[in-house]
Amino acid sequence: MEQSNKKRSLLSIFLPALIFLVLLIAFLYNNSRIDELEDKRQVSPITNRYSSGSQTINKINSQTVYVPIYSHLNRSSGAPQLLETTLSIRNSDPKNNITLLSARYYDTQGNQLQNYYSEPVVLKPLQTTEILIEKTDTRGGSGANFIVEWVADIPVYEPIIEAIMIGKGDNSVSFKSTGRPLSERKK
Repeated sequence: MEQSNKKRSLLSIFLPALIFLVLLIAFLYNNSRIDELEDKRQVSPITNRYSSGSQTINKINSQTVYVPIYSHLNRSSGAPQLLETTLSIRNSDPKNNITLLSARYYDTQGNQLQNYYSEPVVLKPLQTTEILIEKTDTRGGSGANFIVEWVADIPVYEPIIEAIMIGKGDNSVSFKSTGRPLSERKK
């Protein structure tokens, strides 16, 4: 009986130590595998991108940006729900101006309806401008869009160009769409 108690005592000491050792080996093995996977992961920055720490920031001289907007959405009954749209153009550079050359509004068929900037408009650092398409303006249709062109004298942080759509009524909706660069230039 005494020998049985001794075996139990030894087992109660070695079993937790053995479990701890197995868990430690598994932990170290998984960490080394994670490190290997991170080393193998290839992240290549987009061309014309400036890397600052852990963030990738685009510094460029000009862009042409496509922004989808919607003057209405079709409900399940087929009736259109009219939407009010705000095109927001934000100079995200804290030190430099950008110049808006045009903000051309197109309808669903791709016909230009209007250019909202007949003259260049300068946006100072961190300044925002907006264009409002009222919900009663249904010229664009559900596939309307803007093409926005801007330039800067030196490479700057790219502006944030978004459209925010809002519909009021029984089934209120709101959503945004983000501009997508079609072309850009860096000196």
